[in-house]
Amino acid sequence: MDPTLTALRIARTSLSTVLITGPTGSGKTRLAREIHEGGMRAGKPFVCVNLASLHEGTLESELFGHEKGAFTGADQKRAGRLEQAQGGTVFLDEIGDLTPRLQARLLEFLQSRTVVPVGGNRAIQLDVRVIAATHRDLEASVNGGGFRADLFHRLRVIEIRLPGLRERAAEFDRILHSCLNEVCAQVGKRVLRVQESLALRLESHDWPGNFRELRHVLEYAVLASQNGEISDRDLPAWFGRRPELALKPSPSSTPASLGVTQVELTLDFEDTIARFEREYLRLALHRYDGGISRTARKLGMNKTTLLRRIRTHGLSREIREAAAASG
Repeated sequence: MDPTLTALRIARTSLSTVLITGPTGSGKTRLAREIHEGGMRAGKPFVCVNLASLHEGTLESELFGHEKGAFTGADQKRAGRLEQAQGGTVFLDEIGDLTPRLQARLLEFLQSRTVVPVGGNRAIQLDVRVIAATHRDLEASVNGGGFRADLFHRLRVIEIRLPGLRERAAEFDRILHSCLNEVCAQVGKRVLRVQESLALRLESHDWPGNFRELRHVLEYAVLASQNGEISDRDLPAWFGRRPELALKPSPSSTPASLGVTQVELTLDFEDTIARFEREYLRLALHRYDGGISRTARKLGMNKTTLLRRIRTHGLSREIREAAAASG
């Protein structure tokens, strides 16, 4: 079984601390909420704290609360985020940005499950599950002395790593349509069809912003669409106009040359790009003997995407010819 799915299943059926790692925009907050809502604390508070967005001077009182008069401006007692999550879950996003002193305080809480508000002297017992997340390499931070090893191991009882969207090429179709369904429901539109040319562009994009970027693109496109489908003309102006045709191999793979070919350059950009892509796929299919699964794997594409592009470019005959030549 996929280790990520195993960890997710355990997280939903356990009250243990969870550490979610992955690049910015990969869906860490969303996954934390899914774990909370799918677990034994569903219906209880889910308190989200972005540690990187809070000022260092107020972060301690934000987390642990403060008593009246604890500092200038503390004109009344205030419960901290940990206490506000009593009975439920607190999600500590960007845990890698926590200062050493607050790392020590958080470790103390995880060990005792009590908090002492700033300016107070009475410990408050809490029943709170902690889910933490970061885009940083915490192990490297531990080795470099920037993050406490004991806190790291307390947080990493269950670890779930979320890959970036580009790393999930085999799932892109499912992710795209799932996200589209959610956006349509949110804005009150019936589910729209994705035009073939747009699907190809979305699949070719690098998605540096990961799921967050995909959602923003789809939200704009759904609102801009005037008919039953979304197309290239519905994309936001900031979205890259040139599709990424050079599919990147995984770090462990060695790219193979597909041969040398020429494509006539014309003033019709879209037509030139389409002919270049057709020739690229034709050479790849011949290189790998017309095998769909093998070709998709070597190019870093999912099988569904490759089949769609084969149909778009009318390459079915090339598959038969390549298979016959190899036989």
